[in-house]
Amino acid sequence: MRTKFFYLCLFCIGFFSFANNAVAATITVDDNTIVIEGNQQQKKPLLAQPIELLGPSSSRDFYYNLNEDVPSNNQQVTFQIQHSELLIAPSSFTVKVDDVAIKTVPLKADSLKQTVTVNIPKEALLKGSHKITASFYGILKEGICVPPGNAGNWLRIEILSSISAFSEESDAWSLNSYPAAFLGYEGYATTVIVPKQTSEATLNSAYQLAAFLSEHGDTDVQIEREDAINKIRGPIIIVGAKKEFSTSLLKKMLANISVEQDTMTLTMQELLNKNSNRKVPLLAVTSSNGQAIEERLSFLTEATLFEQLIGDTLAINDVPKIEESSDTTISFKQFGFEDRLLSSQATMTPHYYVSLPKLEANKEAFMRLIVKKSATIPDSKEDEDRKLELIAYINNVPHAVDLRKLEQTTTDMYEAIIPIQTNVLNKLSMTDIQFEVTGFQLEDPCETTNERYWIYIDSDSTLSITKDDAEPTFTLRDFPNAFHENTLIVIPDNGGIDDTTMVSLYKSLMTNGNMAKTSLMKDKNVTEEALHVHAVIFMGEMEQLTWLAKQSSKIPHTSEQLISQGFLPEAIGQYVFITKNFWQLKEPLLWIHSLENASVKGNFYAHLKETNSQTDAAIETKEGQFVVAINQNADKEEGKVAKKGEISYVLIAEFVGLILVIAVILYIILRKRKKNQLKQ
Repeated sequence: MRTKFFYLCLFCIGFFSFANNAVAATITVDDNTIVIEGNQQQKKPLLAQPIELLGPSSSRDFYYNLNEDVPSNNQQVTFQIQHSELLIAPSSFTVKVDDVAIKTVPLKADSLKQTVTVNIPKEALLKGSHKITASFYGILKEGICVPPGNAGNWLRIEILSSISAFSEESDAWSLNSYPAAFLGYEGYATTVIVPKQTSEATLNSAYQLAAFLSEHGDTDVQIEREDAINKIRGPIIIVGAKKEFSTSLLKKMLANISVEQDTMTLTMQELLNKNSNRKVPLLAVTSSNGQAIEERLSFLTEATLFEQLIGDTLAINDVPKIEESSDTTISFKQFGFEDRLLSSQATMTPHYYVSLPKLEANKEAFMRLIVKKSATIPDSKEDEDRKLELIAYINNVPHAVDLRKLEQTTTDMYEAIIPIQTNVLNKLSMTDIQFEVTGFQLEDPCETTNERYWIYIDSDSTLSITKDDAEPTFTLRDFPNAFHENTLIVIPDNGGIDDTTMVSLYKSLMTNGNMAKTSLMKDKNVTEEALHVHAVIFMGEMEQLTWLAKQSSKIPHTSEQLISQGFLPEAIGQYVFITKNFWQLKEPLLWIHSLENASVKGNFYAHLKETNSQTDAAIETKEGQFVVAINQNADKEEGKVAKKGEISYVLIAEFVGLILVIAVILYIILRKRKKNQLKQ
């Protein structure tokens, strides 16, 4: 289907022009020019988080795809495992490759941790998709029977498990190798090279590309200026207008690439060090000007576009229109949820995280689940004592669905609508979603369900929210959502912000795997018109930011003001402040300032992205601690509560006084009545 779409666009719309589908050209260097330290014999992580397999038997599949045949050169998959101390023979762990058993190891109480290494057979190194299956079979000591989910019968595959990084060993690198060939892992990192003196448009493109690849790889992409590149640990991407580069090395690398006006040219080559005989892929992203790259960079950050890349050279003129995802209806695919099958052997999904804007309180959002279920699950009239539920944990708050009462939408698919209070979604800036099934395991601990019950959750399921139309107020809780659609980033004229810091910022602006729509300007190029139509992020010292300095009276920045926010000025390494855009009140303004040339620690932007604080400022100390400001709004609310409390005390005093008055009146009446009785 993708091929048909591609050729339809190619011949009918003409947005591509390409040539030269031969093997990518080789650029040769020596140790005195560029040292290549990274190589393809490194290991890649096999999983992002530990996986627990539950007995008596269960398994997990891992997939990899090869674009070309890979030479057999001691390619391996390694499993780091740990298991329950209650297991006895014949408990075992088995590794299969393409459904062929390669190795089985026994699991014994005297060896709870093991490393299982398997050589990948030649047949599994051929071009195409391949599968590795890890299987666990667990028997408990002395014939103890426990339900399948019991903590006594388990095996855990640890996060240090790995697989040989063989996907790039083929010499036939092409544009179709992107982005896989440029995703870093331990000991193997991509470097983006930009001109020494470059335009803001080129820098914006380079930062976006580096952030995108960093987000999807295991290590962050490094940004280097052309005059500082002398050692690399992996692939290279050159970003910039051809005329912007000034060093002889970069001119040599780009010499045979022809560029056209207002066209972005992608060229795949390889860089070979003749001294070490190591080579890495090299992608050149060039044009006649930086703006042409900036306008077409989506070809390297949108999957629907980069999946169409072919050959080794491609000139891109017009960009096809991409169907924009709704900002109020979020598909599960957008936050990485893939089709999941839950059963008695796997009753819970991993955690998924979705970035949502702050929603109006005390309203409802809706989760629409599209599922398929086992035909053996009883209907509502059968087996009423058994609780068969699908539980959606939203920020750890359970929302249950009775699997016997699902509404059928097609012949074999069902639908469930789950209302969610917006207060639950507002609890965390990154909404945590997880699913679990209950009632799938039999009560008899020595029996198994044999996969009798299962439910399939489709990734086309959605989460629907409603945005508040009222004039917004902005706190750190709104980062990065409020800066995702249309943001202007302003930097000092002297370029005083280092490239690593900028990549960290761009990476933090990504939400649900999508790049933020940003533009980058030096302070001298900023106009009031631009400030009127964007959310704005100012980077650097206030004295170097003309437009920000004009509003200095509205921004806490003096020692006294910082102290009033709860900060110790001498300890501050980084300072961030958020408020309404002074030129456009419906958009936010963020100021990020590094004090005394402090470098941004690795977690500063991650903490900023994850904070749930309803405050307007935060710092990172020189020691790396992240601290938020005193919540002034909370103080005001507490003041209101205190005033209400004071009023209630007055009411109580008045009430007590009234009781006393009534008591006195009653005393007088009773006394008079007594006197009258005595007289009589």
